[in-house]
Amino acid sequence: MTLLQDIRYALRALRKSPGYTLVAVATLGLGIGATTAIFTVVNGVLLRPLPYHDPDRLTMIWEAKQGGTTRFNVVNPGNYFDWKTRATSFADMAAFTWSGLTLTGDNPEHVQGRMVTPNFFRVLGVSPVLGRTFTDEEAAAGGNRLVLLSDRLWKRRFGGDPSLVGSTIPIAGGVATVLGVLPASFQPLPWGDEEYWEPFQLDAGALARRGRYSQVIARLREGVTPAVAQAEMNRITATLSQEYPGFNTGWGANVVPLAEQVSGSVRRPLLILMGAVALVLLIACANLTNLMLGRAVSRSREFAIRAALGAGRHRLAVQWLTESLLLAAAGGGVGVLLAFLGADLLTRAAPGGVPRLREIAVDWRVLGAAALTTLASGALVALPALLRRGIGQVEVLRAGQSTPDGRTGRFRSALVVGQVTLALVLLFGAGLLIRSLARLVAVDPGFDPSNLVTAQIDLPQGGYPDRSKQELFFSELLERLRASPGVVDAGAVSFLPITGAGAATSFSVAGRPAPAPGQAPVAEIRIVDPGYFSAMRIPLLRGRLATSADADSAAPVVMVNAALARAMWPGADPVGQRLLVDWWDAETARQVIGVVGDVHQHGLDEEVRPAIYYPIGQSPFGGSMTVVVRTRGDAAAATTAIREAVRGLDRDIPLSDVATMYTHLAASTSDRRYPMLLLTVFAGLALVLAAIGLYGVLTFTVGQRTRELGVRIALGARPGDVVRLVLGSGIRLTLAGILLGTAVTSALGGVMTKLLYGIPATDPLTFVVVAMVLLAVALVASVIPARRAARVDPMIVLRDG
Repeated sequence: MTLLQDIRYALRALRKSPGYTLVAVATLGLGIGATTAIFTVVNGVLLRPLPYHDPDRLTMIWEAKQGGTTRFNVVNPGNYFDWKTRATSFADMAAFTWSGLTLTGDNPEHVQGRMVTPNFFRVLGVSPVLGRTFTDEEAAAGGNRLVLLSDRLWKRRFGGDPSLVGSTIPIAGGVATVLGVLPASFQPLPWGDEEYWEPFQLDAGALARRGRYSQVIARLREGVTPAVAQAEMNRITATLSQEYPGFNTGWGANVVPLAEQVSGSVRRPLLILMGAVALVLLIACANLTNLMLGRAVSRSREFAIRAALGAGRHRLAVQWLTESLLLAAAGGGVGVLLAFLGADLLTRAAPGGVPRLREIAVDWRVLGAAALTTLASGALVALPALLRRGIGQVEVLRAGQSTPDGRTGRFRSALVVGQVTLALVLLFGAGLLIRSLARLVAVDPGFDPSNLVTAQIDLPQGGYPDRSKQELFFSELLERLRASPGVVDAGAVSFLPITGAGAATSFSVAGRPAPAPGQAPVAEIRIVDPGYFSAMRIPLLRGRLATSADADSAAPVVMVNAALARAMWPGADPVGQRLLVDWWDAETARQVIGVVGDVHQHGLDEEVRPAIYYPIGQSPFGGSMTVVVRTRGDAAAATTAIREAVRGLDRDIPLSDVATMYTHLAASTSDRRYPMLLLTVFAGLALVLAAIGLYGVLTFTVGQRTRELGVRIALGARPGDVVRLVLGSGIRLTLAGILLGTAVTSALGGVMTKLLYGIPATDPLTFVVVAMVLLAVALVASVIPARRAARVDPMIVLRDG
């Protein structure tokens, strides 16, 4: 009953002050909403268990180059079989690799998939909702392709028809038999968006120690830790290095818990954003605390009257806390509504590299966290007013007016200093990320991205089973494109620059002593048609480029980039030298005919790696190439030209990943752009809240010091003196916050280091700019209270006093 009375009284009090109530609810709503929205992402990406059976026991196992240069390398199938038979730390171990097929019909579509060993789904603890998985015999039999479909592909392409299971679907070059459909909760493993799975046919040839192209997932035995499994894998790989010294020397294994593999790369940025939004919430709470302290001072007489009528201090404190919690509840409600919208916006704006995006949603964990945040915020903002000495003191009645004690004024000033400090930390972090991104996008990628349109084309093996047909298709396609109106040039490459995709292998220089086992240099391998370098505007630095005459029957040749030339022939001419490349023709010495400019293949922030370029006519490229078309400026026209040229050759071949080169460049920096944008938004919000806090304190102070200011003016103080007095108070508080923020940013500098490029975490220029911005905003926030103080009429003040 007493609680209901307190609630009704608090509601009446809040209705009497609609402006105060609206500002308080909006302030807390923004803070709680931003915090809840970010926590929604953190919960979906980092905290929610992976959608597999007992996911904490799942690990990825990679081959790792000793010395730490390569920690997540794909696995040789022969090594996988030896790991599987010798390791005792794992209950089971499965292998998988990339795959793709083209669905034909009225709307041909290329879909990404995985080839998996038959025990793959058993390792994950996943069963189809319809049909079954394939058996060991089916995996080894060959013949028609057997596939399991994702729930998404089944519904999107086939309307969710349950009769599809057991029947065939048309694909380029034949048909595929659908064995089953996986549940909607089953999510792809890292670095993929696969929509079907088929058997991984590992025959005796796959057991040879040649090439690394598989991935391995394993389930730990009950009670075995990743550290124990890592120690065992270290012993096994050491033995394999002795058994196969030419292939395995220098290679070990890296056991990574699956949760860490999936979300480890985004853990630091997300936690930084979570910390940033927590600072915003603290600033919002500080603002509301200042408001409530001012309200407590203005209501001192009211509380004194209630105390004189018999209300105890505890009773008054409960009433005050009830009002604070009501404000917090209203702010929390607004915050949750904002969180629903904010989580959706965060998901839509997130780069493709953020894992588990489909699992981001407001669930019971998020709502529980929002409720706890709301309660904590309500209690936090009420506490300083509850501890204030003047609450319920009858002496206020004898004073005839409400006057703040000195401790309250100092505490309110300290809150402003804290707000400025937190705002500076956020602004400095955002400034570092902005400057870092500016440095990154200014890096020369090694090609001219303007007016470039790209499209990936995957030729189905059924229709294009050999290299001659594949090469003929791309040759005719590029001829058609070059003849299209508006097309300046066209070319093709096996792996497009800046996307991170690629292949690499070891090599040696013919005529030199063979490198010791495990010591051979490694180069990126690319397959290009004769027009690729011209279309990309990658310069020829020395020698010549491959032409159509460099066919399979001609002398074997390659081109190399400047990085490889510098590493292998410093100060000498590489043209005419010969390379032995550990690929499909490892025994063939290939002559270097040209040196081309360096290109960033794996990101603008990574060093250029040595690269070897094979002519398309002398390589087993498998029919997957990315076409690059340079236009006179109309990307849509170029896209249409590519589609028409492909359909003119084969109507069943779809295009995928059609985009401009600028789109690929933007995607390559999205992992830095996303946290920068969010941190900038939070920093801007913090700056506004800090300015409001400073404005509120100065306005309240001017109101409380009206009599003093009137006396000063009556004794001869000029309006400019009063303005300087108030402005000085605001600037002093801001400078104190900046000084304190300097210490905090210095202490937290290491947190940002891994997100920065080209600038230190203690960049002085960024700090100076941020400090100047804070001072400018503080000056603006102080002007209105200062002008109000200068307009005080001493006659009215002295007469009323």
